[in-house]
Amino acid sequence: MDAQRYRVGPGDEFRLIFSGTLTSQTVVTVGPEGSVALPGAGVVQVDGLTLAQARQRVLERLQRGLRGVQVDLRLERPRVFRVFLTGRVKQAGELEATPLTSLVELLPNDRFESDGSRRRIQIRRRDGSVVPADLGAFLSTGDDTGLPMLADGDVIHVPVATEFLHVFGAVASPGRVELAPGDSLSTLLRLVGGLQPSAAAGPMLWLHWTERASSPESVWVDPKIMSAGSDALADGDRLYVYYQAQYREQREVAVVGEIRRPGQYPITEGRTRLSEILREAGGLLPSADPTAIHVHRSHPGEGERDIELERLLRLSRDELTSSEYEALRTKLAAQREDYRVDMADLAKRDQRLDLPLRQGDIIRVDRLVNTVRVDGQVRRPAIVTYEPGLRVADYIRAAGGYSDRAWVSKVRITRAVNGQTLYAREVASLDPGDFLWVPETPDESAWTRAQQILTALAQVATLVIAIRSVQ
Repeated sequence: MDAQRYRVGPGDEFRLIFSGTLTSQTVVTVGPEGSVALPGAGVVQVDGLTLAQARQRVLERLQRGLRGVQVDLRLERPRVFRVFLTGRVKQAGELEATPLTSLVELLPNDRFESDGSRRRIQIRRRDGSVVPADLGAFLSTGDDTGLPMLADGDVIHVPVATEFLHVFGAVASPGRVELAPGDSLSTLLRLVGGLQPSAAAGPMLWLHWTERASSPESVWVDPKIMSAGSDALADGDRLYVYYQAQYREQREVAVVGEIRRPGQYPITEGRTRLSEILREAGGLLPSADPTAIHVHRSHPGEGERDIELERLLRLSRDELTSSEYEALRTKLAAQREDYRVDMADLAKRDQRLDLPLRQGDIIRVDRLVNTVRVDGQVRRPAIVTYEPGLRVADYIRAAGGYSDRAWVSKVRITRAVNGQTLYAREVASLDPGDFLWVPETPDESAWTRAQQILTALAQVATLVIAIRSVQ
């Protein structure tokens, strides 16, 4: 309780405490006339005085006739009175209060209507005066200078909130703020919690609406020279507070899998390379596959629709032109997010092969898979143990040989290292993890065979005609 703000009135109870040669206590009450009767000292008028002033007046009167006695005056019980709540609140009407009751107690947040003002509250006194109250500033900053103490018969009116400003950027609580009379840019910054440490040291952009302007004017303001009252705000104003570029940002990558020290590692984006991080992580475990180091990287703009790619994907291979087919393959390749690196390439110390890392990259080291998978039109599809030097025919033989439906000339191999699919005749030797696929020979219908015969006969007939014409 602030003794300099509390105003004494009829109904207040005080406790008088005497100590020294005389020890006693007594309770006195301020009467309807605003005076208090003191034992052995008459009546003292205290109505309207602050608590500090009333205490001083009472002690001066009592100490005139007392020697060797100390006197103290304390507020025992504040008076109770009625106030009235009106306006944009959910429960208007009469409320019980004391001079110590604050607007925060009478107007909790859930008592306001959605459009109720918290910064333009009006307190109408019995004498006809109107005292403004700024509950919003207290809730935002803790400053209670805008919250007057209540008095008997006060009418607390909550109007509709009609004027607002907006703050964007590097402040503690960006967003919409209600405008109150006398607000300045410095007031506005306090209401949003002040600048963040990441705020740029340079000027801020203030879009300000003047009285008759059809559009706001742009004003650059320096936060170091802001002062209350020098920059009055208007409804609709906007303040843009800019950030420092890359303020204390730490770029990181994650390393997982068959590595000695998995975890997060800091990088300098574009400069730190894959080989450096693998060394910092302690190197590969003996169980790791040195040819299977994956880097997962999300591409900028991930999640955005590619209308052209969607169109190409809806077409069949026969409907695609050669250029469209190549464009589709290029777009699909560009969307790949996983890159596979062979440790042997990193050992060459050629920086062109040593991937520079980016924020958010995930490096995964796979376990060594010492097998080759053989599937499709073979008699016993299987996962065959890898042995250096074995040829495609050796792995086919280990899987039971070709089935009757095998399309031998179209056997394909998908390389574990880069995911490419090649014809078997193009592959000199297999690697661990490769996938060998034997497709099925397509069926030929009678009509297809007839077309082939007719085509051959037509070619013969053309040749005969050409010979006769020469003769």
